[in-house]
Order: sequence, then C-alpha cells, then structure tokens
Amino acid sequence: MALRIASIVLFLLTIAAAYGGRVNPMYFAYPSWLTLALPYLAIATVAITVIWLCCGKFFTGALGVLTMIACWEPVTVAVPLHSQIRPEDDNRTFTLLTYNILHGIDQMQNRTDSVGAVSQEGNPAIEFIINSGADIVNIQEMVTLDDREIPNLSDYMDTIRKIYPHIIDNSETDRKVFSKFPVCLVKNTYWYNLYKIKTPWGGLNLINMHIPSYSLNDDERQVVKEIMSIKKSENGLSELKGSVREKLNESFKYRAKVVGELKTMIESTEGPLIVAGDFNDVPESYAYRMVRSTGLEDAYVQTSFGPAITYNQHGFLFHLDQIFYRPDPLRALSVTKGKLKSSDHYPLMARFEWMKQ
Repeated sequence: MALRIASIVLFLLTIAAAYGGRVNPMYFAYPSWLTLALPYLAIATVAITVIWLCCGKFFTGALGVLTMIACWEPVTVAVPLHSQIRPEDDNRTFTLLTYNILHGIDQMQNRTDSVGAVSQEGNPAIEFIINSGADIVNIQEMVTLDDREIPNLSDYMDTIRKIYPHIIDNSETDRKVFSKFPVCLVKNTYWYNLYKIKTPWGGLNLINMHIPSYSLNDDERQVVKEIMSIKKSENGLSELKGSVREKLNESFKYRAKVVGELKTMIESTEGPLIVAGDFNDVPESYAYRMVRSTGLEDAYVQTSFGPAITYNQHGFLFHLDQIFYRPDPLRALSVTKGKLKSSDHYPLMARFEWMKQ
C-alpha cells in the first residue's frame, strides 16, 4: 500500500510538472519549479509503471499508463522521440553553433595567479569554435575580444578572422556573432540582439539571447543539491524557505517579463528567423511556451531522441540552451551537443536546410 501511495504521488507530480508551464509565474511560481524536473519525473513514471505491470498489479500500472497518456504532448517536448533528418539538397544547408563560453575561462583548469587573475594554457572553448566548422557562431558571455576577458584570445584571432570574416563585436552586451556570411546588427537590447545575415539563399534573421539566470550563489546552490540528497533533504528544505525560494520565484517572474518582450520582437520580425542562445529555462516552462506560441519550432525537439542536458555544473542537469526557428523556408535537420566541459554550458550545433520555395 505504501508503494502504491508513493507511485500515485509520483504520477500526480508528473502531471503537475507537465502542465506547470501553463501557469503564469507572475501569479503563482511554484508550478514552474516542478517543470524543471519534468524529464526525470516522466522517466520515473514510465519505469514504475512497467514494474507494476510486470508484477501483475494492473490497477496501479493502469494509473501510470493513464498518466503518460494525459501528459504525452508536454512530455514528448521535454523528452522528444524523433531522429535526425536527411536534407533534400546538401547544397542548401548551413550550420549554427550556439555556445555560452563562460568568458573563455576553462573551468577544468581552474587556475588563478597571486592576484586572482585567470591563468590557463590555451583556450579550449575558442579552439572548439575554430574547429567546429559552423557557418554561424552564436556566442554568449563574451563582452570584448580581449585577452583580459578571454584568456589567450589574441593567439587565435588571426585564425578566427580568416574563418569568420564577418564579426559583430558589440561591447555593450555579452553576445557576439561570428559568421561566414555578411551580418549586421539590427537591434540591441539588454538580454537579446537581433541580427540580419545575408546567406546564399536569402536574408536570415538571428536573435542571440542570454535570458537572466536564477542568480544563486554557491551556498544557495548547495541548498538545492542537499534537497536532492535523502540524508540532507530535511535540512535543505528548511533552508529553502529563505533566500533560495525567493530568488527562484523572482527569477521565474522576471524571466516571464523578459520573454514577453522577446515575444514582441519575434512577432514583429518578418521572414526566416532563428532564436538561439542561453535561455536559462527548460522545455515546457512558461517562458519556453511563450516563445513557442509565436509559431516557432524547437530544433532539438524536431530532430532528437531523449532529454538533453546543456548545463554541467552544480548538479543542475537541465536543458537550458535552446534553438528555436521559424519553419518554411527553414527546416531543422539535426542538433548535436558537444562534450567539452570548458564552460558550464555545453555547445550546441544545429544544422538547417533552406527549403526551395
């Protein structure tokens, strides 16, 4: 009976997580917390349901099946069931790399000198960009093209400019674009920039976004990690009543406000469009659904199988980097995740086909 009750609680949490993104966090933020865990709750629900059915406990197993049926649409966004698509014409394809490079600091080396300045050999994030083969590179957390921010960047700049002759270096933001195609900055805002790129097939609009994060400090991140530990969960939940809860709630609300402004820009931008970058929120969240409500598709959902983890620090295993696009004439073919852990975000490479009209 205890196992049945625990399973039913899991099923109810899965349903709440699946539809939590439909609740505006400006009015009630707690459903947004559950949405962060949707992929894990869904996978646990499937596993528990199979166990119940295999044990011949069909009533409880049937409740699990009904849960998955009820949550199928949002679950298959968080845990997509698609595969890569073959292009109709290889000559009409291009690739876009989106990457939050953490100011080029290699967290795997993690070295500082006597005055606290970063000291590292080479720059793995920049080397990854150079070797990626991407036609367009969409970067976050790069304010200047300067060694004082990006370690050893000057060693690579000649190579970068040779591969990417078109660079938008706007020091007012932490977002940059390197492109093999001509590109110009159309609009600059605090959280996202709009660019116009001249491709061989027509004009492409690109929005490079870096949406605000949860802004937790190290102690507050540790509280969240303790909640995930059975031994320390009581202490973690006790501390959650303080600053962590307030910061999470406020971040969900503020992100909804920022994405509301982003939505207005998307709706006012005509023609082919890609919106990519560090979204700092997960598929099926309220902010995510606001972007998708403009008619944009999610490149990862359309071309991939299983959940994605794009953030690699603090035990926060979330899909925070997103690539949206306007279909017709664009078609997403694939999205692949790089394994480099130089930054706290993994790089994402998307391949698109510009369909014939």
